Amino acid sequence: MPKIQEWFAEQWQATKQRWLPEKEDNSVALDQVSRFYQSDFYLSLDAGLKSAFYDGPLGGLDSRTLERKDLDFLLDCCRLWQGGRNVSCGIYGEKGTGLSTLLNMFTTELKQQDQAFKQLNLERRLTSEQDVINTLALLLAIEPKEYNLDTFIEALNQLPACVITVDNIHFLVQRTLDAQVVVDTFSAIILASRGHHLWILAGEEQAWRRLSYGYQFGNLFSHQQHIANFNESQIRDLLIKRFSYGGFHTINDIAIDQLANEKSPVNDISKRSKGCVELGLFYCLNNLTYGTKPQSIFILSPQEIDISQLKKLTKLELFTLAEISTHGQLSIKEHHTIFRVSLSESKMILEHLRVLGILDKNEELARSDAYSLKLIISAVVIRNLISMNYLY
Repeated sequence: MPKIQEWFAEQWQATKQRWLPEKEDNSVALDQVSRFYQSDFYLSLDAGLKSAFYDGPLGGLDSRTLERKDLDFLLDCCRLWQGGRNVSCGIYGEKGTGLSTLLNMFTTELKQQDQAFKQLNLERRLTSEQDVINTLALLLAIEPKEYNLDTFIEALNQLPACVITVDNIHFLVQRTLDAQVVVDTFSAIILASRGHHLWILAGEEQAWRRLSYGYQFGNLFSHQQHIANFNESQIRDLLIKRFSYGGFHTINDIAIDQLANEKSPVNDISKRSKGCVELGLFYCLNNLTYGTKPQSIFILSPQEIDISQLKKLTKLELFTLAEISTHGQLSIKEHHTIFRVSLSESKMILEHLRVLGILDKNEELARSDAYSLKLIISAVVIRNLISMNYLY
């Protein structure tokens, strides 16, 4: 009798392990997600597949993009300005929402209208009134000479009227006593040239909120738009576009043109991505295997991401992540200034978060000591910081 009971117990454990795996066996580690693009598996994938699932900003005419109603908002603002209205507008959304791609789609429309525009991109923190003036003069290709605020505004208003887009506005200032001067200078320039030029600014949501309630940044704009995350059906349609771009005809033996109507792992991925495109792309690539037929592919249902590592972080580390979320990125010196700890402690904290796979270190020479959230897990990190009341 005991042997029979043991046999049944063994069979039950085997069945349970196969069909009802423990939670820890049915999740993917956070660092595995964040380092996915450096993994041997990803590097071994076909170049065409990697191109189809590229996670960076796309051009306005790229077939991997998805039609977005937010483009109509920008075009409506432009029409108002072209009609003589004194208009400026701001757009903001969660990191990874596709703000840069949206601006690229907008400027493509401007090209087709023969509307003059200038596309600016902030790549570093501005530190003083003169720094704001010099940086904008360089980006706008205004004749190089010594300007003060009044003479710069005069030179700016002498340029032919055009649309000016400014991306990465979350890099504008560091939360220090000098920040107000930078914001005031930037604001004065926009307000004094608004109407002659159409200013369109874009930035990450947490930084935008900080700028708005801390520095009355919202007063600059006649129109503002929150760019929402993609919903489940949009993520699904976007992923289908990516598979189609990669030349695949069937997914799990379902024809590409039928994927939207059939139950498949693509639907599971769309749901689990919670509006984050980067997670959707990761789930597809991390769970695929090539099919037995040409241009066919199979995808397994995605696993939950294990976020327990975030719950082990110290309060200072969590506040560090929150400040990076509201600044876009932080250098060691900036971290040291905000938290009033030694430079070596700031470096240790930032490096620890990098080693855990939560932060990226900027590889560009001009900002080689700056750290930012890993794009692929940024939505997971930010939502957990909000749930823990480190962000609002």
